[in-house]
Amino acid sequence: MNPNRKGQAGNPVATGMQASTVTPFANTHFILPYGLRLQQTKNAGDTSVTIPSGVTFVYAIAVGGGGAAGSGGGGQNGGGAGGVAWGWTIATSSCVVGSGGATTNTAGGYTRYGNIIAGGGGGGSGSGATLGGGNGGANAGATNYWGIPGGAGGVTTAGGTGNGSNGAGGGGGNLATGSRTGGAGGDGISGGGGVNTNVSGSATNTGGAGGNGLVGGGGGQALTTTGTRIGGTGGNGVNILTGAQTTGGTSTTGTATNGAGGGGAGIAGNGSNAVTTTGGAGGLGGGGGGGGTTFGAGGAGILYLFY
Repeated sequence: MNPNRKGQAGNPVATGMQASTVTPFANTHFILPYGLRLQQTKNAGDTSVTIPSGVTFVYAIAVGGGGAAGSGGGGQNGGGAGGVAWGWTIATSSCVVGSGGATTNTAGGYTRYGNIIAGGGGGGSGSGATLGGGNGGANAGATNYWGIPGGAGGVTTAGGTGNGSNGAGGGGGNLATGSRTGGAGGDGISGGGGVNTNVSGSATNTGGAGGNGLVGGGGGQALTTTGTRIGGTGGNGVNILTGAQTTGGTSTTGTATNGAGGGGAGIAGNGSNAVTTTGGAGGLGGGGGGGGTTFGAGGAGILYLFY
């Protein structure tokens, strides 16, 4: 086909030729539908936003901070993942970006821009085979603006799992005698924290894995047994901007030692691996911390603004 195309009389004529190889233009902005581009990324501690004049509405994706895991000698649960909310809002000059839980068993902070609000993930409360898998009940992540609830706690049946939506509770522990495997955190928009296991004797103890979602929950701790202790791995997440998987941190395993849980993945970073008896930290963008004798901190929240 002739690459020269004539326009109407008096118009310039455009000429083009397809090369044998093509080098694409570098994409410096992530583009949403309707031609929106990612213009600003805000991290924990940011409180102000400068929007160009003439921009009246902004599309925001908000992620709350991840919950910190529990800690101590009795075995502790993983922290829950931060909530995620998105949508249009009137442009404003202020914002709140939640920090991850920074002390044992504390919830992450919420993230807000305009009327888009994402609650933080719950802390990894409790020891033994308790309800919630880290963040059910009073420690559940806050309801976001669009009405997605913090989620129900896990159940106490063997291997049970709970709803992990928006930083919800994970599963209850396996209550059978002998070797135990803690319930995994529930899967959902944001994964719940995995429950710990705590059993004496020489049985194998395995902590519950963190729940998967857009953001992953932290893994639970395995403790007490003189047999093998296997911590729960952190839950996986998704990088919202690229669609690539973010991965939860690995746990530690040992005979009569180790057994800490991995940190949950955030939407902007992988969860950290556990080290000996210290739980892994949650990844950037709301990952839940892993349970351990020393807790894993929750991942910081994040805010993306498109216009």
